[in-house]
Amino acid sequence: MDKALKYFARVGTIFGLMALVWSCARVPGLQEEKNGEYIRIPFVRVLLEENKSEFSITAEESFAIECLKDGEQSIFYAAQPVKISNQGNFVKVINHKGNLIADRLDEINILPRGTDNKLIALKKKYRGILKFLPDGGNVKLINIIYMEDYLRGVVPPELGPRKESEIEAVKAQAVAARTYAMAHLKQYANQPYDMKSSIIDQVYGGASVELKLVNRAIDETAGQVLYSQDKYVTVYYHSTCGGMTDNIEQVWDRKESPYLKAVKDDDACSWSKYFRWKEHFTEQQIRNRIEQYLSSDRGKDLRIEKIKDIKIVGRTPGGRVSVMKVTTENDIYRFKKDRIRWVLGRTSNPDLILPSDNFDVHITRAADGYVEAVTFEGKGYGHGVGMCQCGAIGLSRQGWTFENILKRYYTDVEIKKLY
Repeated sequence: MDKALKYFARVGTIFGLMALVWSCARVPGLQEEKNGEYIRIPFVRVLLEENKSEFSITAEESFAIECLKDGEQSIFYAAQPVKISNQGNFVKVINHKGNLIADRLDEINILPRGTDNKLIALKKKYRGILKFLPDGGNVKLINIIYMEDYLRGVVPPELGPRKESEIEAVKAQAVAARTYAMAHLKQYANQPYDMKSSIIDQVYGGASVELKLVNRAIDETAGQVLYSQDKYVTVYYHSTCGGMTDNIEQVWDRKESPYLKAVKDDDACSWSKYFRWKEHFTEQQIRNRIEQYLSSDRGKDLRIEKIKDIKIVGRTPGGRVSVMKVTTENDIYRFKKDRIRWVLGRTSNPDLILPSDNFDVHITRAADGYVEAVTFEGKGYGHGVGMCQCGAIGLSRQGWTFENILKRYYTDVEIKKLY
């Protein structure tokens, strides 16, 4: 048995312990593919925090504390908060009175007692198990959770509260998020986690963000993922396409994909507040933004001359700007693809990038013919690759099923049920 399988067997043991702690529960174990080609793991390990040296942990009800030291296991029970903190190359646990429960531990696992009991950490509630590992002067906090329960904390931040008429869009998002998670279970080969809880992977809010309708959508699509040519689809999604998505290779410097193509959604996302937008800049504001971008990109302070002209010299199949040319008194600068959003940013909110690259340029010129001000009039929000989330909601309102929504935005894919 290789290292990865030993680890997952250990996780299976933890879930088995959890079943005993609960007194009654179903243990997932490891499910084998019928053809025996690989082992499917129906749980995911999510890194919640790695930059803290101490955590306060409790639960809605009582909980068990599994302490591992030199391969030996000890189990304690608690109904009051405990503190888990770094101890050099080890971790230790202290009860709510400040008394030591156990120290110099290699690993601590907190397991809820009762089938609907949730653990509480970082001011949020979590299903599943919380694992604590020493990490230099800090402690790694990892949530080990069933895949479907993981999705309950992922889908709500993406779509927010939705109505019954929009449940098919929620199902589509659940299938997309599940596909991403299943495809990335081994991405951090040398780490004790599969996923980070931020935009690096998928934003995960634990049980605190769960919504009833979302949970139902997840249950009704359990185990379903997107496949293309016998591989998981690389799922991308964005808020608002503005009427048409785009080819991935036209937006980023990525390989062409058979399923990430420019497709029309018949303005299904027209209800979005970002379906149409405007951003107005003075010449000085644009010049400042370009200087900031170039200085950051090249690692040295750069200044450019007064801007004479701004032109769009290339567009993608979906209508997004692929090349924007900025002409100054002495130079010409070309900015390409999705990076244009970072170059320009917004005047309405300087901390944010431009809503999308799908825009037209309207120039106001001074008496000398130079640029005085520019209005960017655009469509959509986000990169424009893959599923348009507002479009999916719009199609759901029109009666589309989640299968048809997914196949509209991801061309030539199939939906498979893994478990």
